[in-house]
Amino acid sequence: MGSSKYFRSRKNQVGLLLAIVVVALHLLIGFGVFWPIAAIAAYGAGAVLTPAPRQQALTTAMTPTPQLLGGVLHETSSKLFRAKPPAVVVAKAKELESNVRFVLSEWDHLDSTPQHRQTMWNVVKVYYPEITATFLDGPQHSDSRAAAIMADSLATLADAVDRIKTGILDHNLRAMDSQAQFLRTELGALPGLNDGFEEAEGYDRRS
Repeated sequence: MGSSKYFRSRKNQVGLLLAIVVVALHLLIGFGVFWPIAAIAAYGAGAVLTPAPRQQALTTAMTPTPQLLGGVLHETSSKLFRAKPPAVVVAKAKELESNVRFVLSEWDHLDSTPQHRQTMWNVVKVYYPEITATFLDGPQHSDSRAAAIMADSLATLADAVDRIKTGILDHNLRAMDSQAQFLRTELGALPGLNDGFEEAEGYDRRS
């Protein structure tokens, strides 16, 4: 495999070409008894000095993680829903989907908590596809007992993602509260600051 690859390589072809040139010159003008050495030297020089072809840079950009996980989520849910499972399974799967999509939309908020990103990866890329495949591979996936087990597994995943979702919301609330405290400190009790805007000039109650 390696030898045939080298035989087709540019280095080998250039070396052979130079060796052939030396042999042709020997036939025309004669190099004496040393022509084989000259031919071998020409081949070696051609093979060594010929630069290897530059490898083309990889241009395929990596898919962002939220987009990748969103695709896996859609694929797994589609496979599950096509099997028309019992309603309890569909409900829990949609709850999981909703929680996952929220977290993926707020992915940047997880910069400081890589463990939560790892949890999301495990839930969407590993656990959800695995329990779905196991559920659908069973001949009794429409059975109420199998549906109850599947729904319980989905609920566990949904709860894990919901905790991350709650953390994001709590962080946003803390940020809003911090802004409110800053405004109170900077602006103080300005007249009319806390009044309603219904009576403000330019406010149209009908719009």
